[in-house]
Amino acid sequence: MLLRQIRPAVPERGSALVAVIGVMAIALILTAVVGGSLVSGMGFTSATRAGVQSQAAADAGIAAARAGLNTVGNCAAQPTPGRYVSTVEPKYTATLQYNAGAGWQNGCPTGATTQVRIVSKGTASAKGLVGRSSGDSSTVEAVVGWLTPGVAPSGIGMYLYKGGLFEANSNLDLSEIDGAGLMVKDGNLDCEKNNSKINGNVFVNGNLTFTGSCTVLGDAWVTGTATLGSGRIDGDLTAGSVSPTNPKATGQVGGRLNPPGAVAPVVPGWSEVTYKPGDWRDESGTPYEVKVLSGSACKFTNGQRIGGTIPGKPVILNALACSNGVEAGNNDDVVLTSDVVIFANKFTGNNAGSYTSSSTAVRRLWFITPDPVPTDGKPSCVSPADDFVVKNKLEIKAPVEAFLYTPCKFDAKNTFTWNGQLYSGEYSDVKNNSGFTFAQMGIAGVDLDTGSATTPVLQPKPGALVSNRDLAPVGP
Repeated sequence: MLLRQIRPAVPERGSALVAVIGVMAIALILTAVVGGSLVSGMGFTSATRAGVQSQAAADAGIAAARAGLNTVGNCAAQPTPGRYVSTVEPKYTATLQYNAGAGWQNGCPTGATTQVRIVSKGTASAKGLVGRSSGDSSTVEAVVGWLTPGVAPSGIGMYLYKGGLFEANSNLDLSEIDGAGLMVKDGNLDCEKNNSKINGNVFVNGNLTFTGSCTVLGDAWVTGTATLGSGRIDGDLTAGSVSPTNPKATGQVGGRLNPPGAVAPVVPGWSEVTYKPGDWRDESGTPYEVKVLSGSACKFTNGQRIGGTIPGKPVILNALACSNGVEAGNNDDVVLTSDVVIFANKFTGNNAGSYTSSSTAVRRLWFITPDPVPTDGKPSCVSPADDFVVKNKLEIKAPVEAFLYTPCKFDAKNTFTWNGQLYSGEYSDVKNNSGFTFAQMGIAGVDLDTGSATTPVLQPKPGALVSNRDLAPVGP
């Protein structure tokens, strides 16, 4: 009998272990992926949070610096002048720079400053995790204007509301200004006799009449008739009508002859100036000293020194109670020891008077006759206001700059030399060997460029925001 040996089946040794290892490997991979995602997510979230915090801290530094600049002396009182630092949350360091015309300088703003730059670095209270540090700090830059008390320069050289007359060798230099340097708001401009020159541009809302060899060394805009006589316009002429009808052919217009309606400068309205001593402040915000004149003090004498009680500090001389206004006698040389504002209803220069500076420093002098009707938008030459009269020779000697404002007439009968600005309300006279050079000064409380009143700046402080930007990336 044949017997077959039955062999037992061979077991599949190790196959189950392979499967287990595979499952474990997959689990480990998933764990690593999930763990990595969690770590990455934590880093991203923490970096984002840090970026928000540091950005807020940097913005807080900008706000703190601007707030500090609104208090006089606060910037200089910081442990490091010109730097605002917070060591508690939110943490920032805000550094100041100022521009006073010579580029950006570190430190607190000065009297000549026009803009302030604040660079603030903020630090996050909770830093980013796992090396995500890009949001740990943020830097913001803000540039603001800087408002300084004092008289803001504005206006043109000569503003003759109702026009005026120029005669014989008068020489006006009005060239240092864009647009028209001489403006007539509502009247005529006449030039008689010979050799008067206006170096600059002229606008006349009325008629322009030359009856002598007068010359405008610039452009002229005339809404009415331009009668050139034997005179000449070196630049362009724009007029409602012209005599002679073809001044280009006669060589009396050096530039273009434009038809009526061509674009012309805008003539601002009359600026209403009254007696408001509180509007007059120096660059620190300190009000001008006020002295009241009466009796014999209303007449200046030769060699008299006028100025503030404190040497160099500006003063207002209130001469409104002087019945005959302010008068300078014959050959009187009046010496300015500081900036001086004279309010009077009338001014008279008799013979060969002058105003000089006590040093080489520029002194500013204002002759102001307040407008008695400050609400009608036009000059009102009614009592008690009266004319500014130069009987025979008045000289404003450099480095003195002078501003004349009167709702009445400027009546220069013979020879005056002026460096500054002149605003008159009535038809005015500039006769015989007179010289005028434009220097922009302005008047406190008004913007002569627009004819509108302004709100005085009472202390140095930040103005409007010019720009704001991030200097460093924020976030992961």
